[in-house]
Amino acid sequence: MIIFKVSNRVRMRVKYLSNKCLLNISILILFAILSIGYSQAQTSDDSLERRVEKDIVWIKQWTKSNVPDFHLVKILSMINSVNIPKEEKDSILYFYPIPHWGGMNTIIAEPNFQSLSPSELFTYCMINYEWYNQNCSGRIVTKEDEPKLYGTFYRKYREFVWSDRQLNALKQHRDTIFHLLRNVISKDGFIGTNSLLMMESLNFREGIPIVLAQLDKKENNDLYTLLMLFMMKGDYAKFKKTKIYEDIYGPESHIRSAIDNSQENRDLIRNMAKSFFEQNDK
Repeated sequence: MIIFKVSNRVRMRVKYLSNKCLLNISILILFAILSIGYSQAQTSDDSLERRVEKDIVWIKQWTKSNVPDFHLVKILSMINSVNIPKEEKDSILYFYPIPHWGGMNTIIAEPNFQSLSPSELFTYCMINYEWYNQNCSGRIVTKEDEPKLYGTFYRKYREFVWSDRQLNALKQHRDTIFHLLRNVISKDGFIGTNSLLMMESLNFREGIPIVLAQLDKKENNDLYTLLMLFMMKGDYAKFKKTKIYEDIYGPESHIRSAIDNSQENRDLIRNMAKSFFEQNDK
């Protein structure tokens, strides 16, 4: 008969693994209970009108986005009418307590998409991204990031993204979209995350005065990033000669390249962006 002696260290390790397994099982059970509860809550009053009402309340209270009022109820009704595949409904993500449109990359039918007027298209794109990019390698914002100015938004916000058809349609109505975006920002008094990304995606450098005006209200590092992206995309010679450009867009740069959030750097970016706008606004 062979007797194995088990050290206290091994016993502690086994106990740790057992407790960890129990914890993981408990978490899965909790998710299942929450999923069932949320599902029942949805079905208890799951009318289209009620879902739209909940969505409007949620996006206006809890998101950091600009929410257009143009045809909002119609667009949310259209999104909520999309039939979600059963495999997505059965996933844990579907039961996460956020609105129907926010939890999935909802895609309306092509005939419905083609029927959207420019203002309807604007609202649809501002509250719904049709594509989803898995963001396992996303840039997590930490306390160390806050004092820095980055050269890109890459993998900071881009988990849900606009599809090619959305971007192509927005570009076809570029002037109208800019006018609508400017009105929404003016009404809300801030540049939301969705507006920030739309200004970058459509290269709305004519909106530089809007960005500069927002800097006078509240410091927002992302607004400086947007100004630098405008100048980089515009191949602005004055900007390309600076150390800032070399550090964040030069040959040795990468997605985490950043500069210090110093008053000197902020003033330099503001002044160059203003000159860049005036040069291209003639």
